[in-house]
Amino acid sequence: MIKPFQKNHSQRFWRYLVYCVTFTLFCTSTLTLAADAKFSQEKIYIVADHMTLNIESGNSEYTGNVKISQGELVLTGDEVKVTQTSDDTLEQITVIGKPARYNHVTDTGENIEAESNNMVYIASQNKLIMTDNAKLVQPDHKVSSQKIIYDTLNKIVIAGEKTTPSNDDAGNSQRVNITLTPKKAE
Repeated sequence: MIKPFQKNHSQRFWRYLVYCVTFTLFCTSTLTLAADAKFSQEKIYIVADHMTLNIESGNSEYTGNVKISQGELVLTGDEVKVTQTSDDTLEQITVIGKPARYNHVTDTGENIEAESNNMVYIASQNKLIMTDNAKLVQPDHKVSSQKIIYDTLNKIVIAGEKTTPSNDDAGNSQRVNITLTPKKAE
């Protein structure tokens, strides 16, 4: 009886170890949000009140004052879910908070801040989708709307929803607020 137990325990240990290494590698490449290659070598630190990990699927959930940091990138929220595909690649990170926050200092020293009540990062598209009181602040401008999509790879910001004339008549149009800072002449 001891040998089957040890074999089963050993298999679970190795599976868990492989998962932890794989999870760390995927988080490393994903949390940089396609920003800087140098961050891919940085350690990831996660602090939360509680963590649930499904070793078979690779999905994990963190709750209670969650803070994920890697180099100059910080994500905070009340709840964070990490979802992987069946081939163990990162699919998405969902951050929920009042508000959830994203803060990143680029390699050029620019500070990018975002906040909303819901954030979803879709790894395959390099997109950070923020909904419910979304704000994005970059060095020369600030955007706020109920929905903001930020393409982290191409540095493209899309705010609000496109409406049709019939939707506008219903008074359901979302407003986008933008503040631009003129560049100073040298």
